[in-house]
Amino acid sequence: MRRVKGYIGHVKIDKEGKVVESNVNNAEEIAKILKFNVEKGNQEAKELGFNKINGFAMFGSTKSLTFMKDTALLVDNKKADWQELFTTYTYVKSWLIGGIALLVLSLILYYLAIFTSYMDYFAPEPRFYTPTILLLISIFMIVLSKSKYSYRL
Repeated sequence: MRRVKGYIGHVKIDKEGKVVESNVNNAEEIAKILKFNVEKGNQEAKELGFNKINGFAMFGSTKSLTFMKDTALLVDNKKADWQELFTTYTYVKSWLIGGIALLVLSLILYYLAIFTSYMDYFAPEPRFYTPTILLLISIFMIVLSKSKYSYRL
């Protein structure tokens, strides 16, 4: 379990609401609360036209409970970093797929330039320009694909 600021404990449940993993004392009681809130939240989400809820947060005076991806985190309100708690890095799939496609294309062009005679009509150096430029663009796209924040809830 990745630790966040203000972390007190966590409860992981399965689809039926049974506790799978926990490091808090009253895990069964928390699992009942989670199951009820997920069912109620999914009903309200369907009424609003959504398929389901992704998570929720219950704020208390000193401690809070957040739930996302079948895991509830208990945090101390005074120490918690809410930006870190509610957001996570995700991959921008179009940039990742584009970067991988350009990487494969540049590797194919390198192979053609070095081991075959298909690109011999270029001078020795220019036949490496296109694959090198494509390689740099693909690396740039792959690195940038993981730079977008996405809310967990």
